[in-house]
Amino acid sequence: MPQSDQIHRLVASNFGPVAANYATSAGHANKQALAELVELIVPASDSVMLDIATGAGNVALAFSPYVAKVVAFDLTPAMLEQTLRSARERRIGNVEAVQGVAEELPFENRAFDLVTVRLAPHHYADIVKAVNEMARVLRPGGKLLIVDTTVPEDDELDREINEIEWIRDDSHVRNYRPSEWRRMVESAGLQVLSEEIKFYTEGFEMDFDAWVERIRTPAPNVAELRRRLHSASPKLAAAIKLHVYGDRIGFVWPQLVMVAQFPMGSLG
Repeated sequence: MPQSDQIHRLVASNFGPVAANYATSAGHANKQALAELVELIVPASDSVMLDIATGAGNVALAFSPYVAKVVAFDLTPAMLEQTLRSARERRIGNVEAVQGVAEELPFENRAFDLVTVRLAPHHYADIVKAVNEMARVLRPGGKLLIVDTTVPEDDELDREINEIEWIRDDSHVRNYRPSEWRRMVESAGLQVLSEEIKFYTEGFEMDFDAWVERIRTPAPNVAELRRRLHSASPKLAAAIKLHVYGDRIGFVWPQLVMVAQFPMGSLG
């Protein structure tokens, strides 16, 4: 079985059973963080938007009052069901759900004014292909918003953080460095408008127990993660703002927020 199919299967099997968790996750459903993204983009009211790897639909639903239509797109049917359930509960009527993989978007060229993706690209089987697809479906002048966990421009921290992520969730592929994101986005023909490194938190910080319970990390992996964080080097501890409070562990993940644009007058 090709690697991409293996990853797609892992994502579907890992996230399908826990879809509801992501509708209430303190980090994924953070209203302030979502509102800040809307303020960053300032979408036009007639915009047609695509939210790739929508998960429980947090970004799609946050933007829906400010655009004409949102297509919530995800690999996992259970996530799309959760998105539509939340839309009905909130009486939101301009959200449509489409199932598929990010590397092969089932949409025409230049179909969207805004494409968003949040906390998902680290699961993509072929990130370059996925970014090229994002660029393909953007209209001239259209914007791409990328929000994802990232790693510092440091080989050791890159390795350690990605290993921790994979131990927690074996559908994790890679957190990319900001320089890698810039290269991929620009190679796809887009112009980077802004880039900021923030932190993914669930309030003040992330709680280790909630983090592993949300994705149902197996017990042996949880033990290994605890061991790694308890013995973290000063450099890793500083990078993720690690705090150990007896049995409780708190930390954050570096997060990239990037806005890019398909230049006006570009062909394709």
